[in-house]
Amino acid sequence: MFNQTELLKEFFLYPLILCSVIALAIIIERFYSLRKSKIFPEDFIFNIEKSLKEGDIEKAKGMCIAAGTPMAKIYLAIIDNYKNSIETVKLEVEESGKRAYLDLEKNLEGLSAITTIAPLLGLLGTVVGMIKALSAVSYQNGITNPHLLALGISEALYSTAIGLIIAIISFLFLKYFASKAFNFGAAMEDTASRVISFVRKD
Repeated sequence: MFNQTELLKEFFLYPLILCSVIALAIIIERFYSLRKSKIFPEDFIFNIEKSLKEGDIEKAKGMCIAAGTPMAKIYLAIIDNYKNSIETVKLEVEESGKRAYLDLEKNLEGLSAITTIAPLLGLLGTVVGMIKALSAVSYQNGITNPHLLALGISEALYSTAIGLIIAIISFLFLKYFASKAFNFGAAMEDTASRVISFVRKD
C-alpha cells in the first residue's frame, strides 16, 4: 500500500512540477516586460513628442518603427492617420490601443489556466491515491496496520497541498500583472489623447 501511494504521489508530481515551471517562466517574463522603463521609455517619449511638435513627422515615424513598443505602436497609428479626420484618427488609435493592451496581457491566460489546472491535478492525485490506499485495506480484509493507512493517505494529500500552493501563488501574480497592465493601458490612453491634441489642432 505504501509503495503504491508513493508511486502515485511521484506520478502526479510531474505535471504539477511542469505547471510550476511554466508559471515561474511567465512570472519572470511579465516582470521583465511590464516595466515602466520598457512601456514608457522617457527619452523615447520626449524625443517623439518633440519631433511631432516641431512637425518632423518622418523622424517621429522612424523612431516608432525602430522602437516597436506598445506605446510606439499607438504613436505610429496617430502619425499614419494624422491627415485623416479626427474621428478616423481616434478610431485607429483605439484599435491600436486594443492590440497594445493585448501585448500587456500576454501570457496571462496561461497563468490563469494554471490557477485552475494545478489544484485539479492535485485533487486528482489525492483521490486516486486514497482509492489505492483504501483498496489495499479491503484486499487485506480489514485494517491490519492503521499507521500505514494514515501514512498512505497523508502521502496522497501532498498532491492537493502542492497543487493549491502553485494555484495560490499563480493567482496572486495574475492579479498583480493584470492590475499593472490595466494601469499602463490607462496611461497609454491618456498619452494618446494628449498627442492627438497637438498633432491635430482642429
